[in-house]
Amino acid sequence: MAMECFKSVEGGLLVDTSCGRGLFSRNFATYGSFSSVIALDFFENMLLQCYDFIKKDTTLLNK
Repeated sequence: MAMECFKSVEGGLLVDTSCGRGLFSRNFATYGSFSSVIALDFFENMLLQCYDFIKKDTTLLNK
C-alpha cells in the first residue's frame, strides 16, 4: 500500500494534502511510523467527514 512509498521517521510529521475522507491519513496514523499526521483538504465537508471517522476510532484518539 502507500506506506511502502514512505520511509519511517521517528518524530516525523506526515501531511496528507487533499485527504478527502481521511482514509490514508487514518492508515498512516494507525501504522505509527510518524509522530504526527495532519489531514488537509480544500473542502470543509471532507474535513468534517475525516474528523467524524477519527472521533469514532478510539485507537486513533489515544495516540
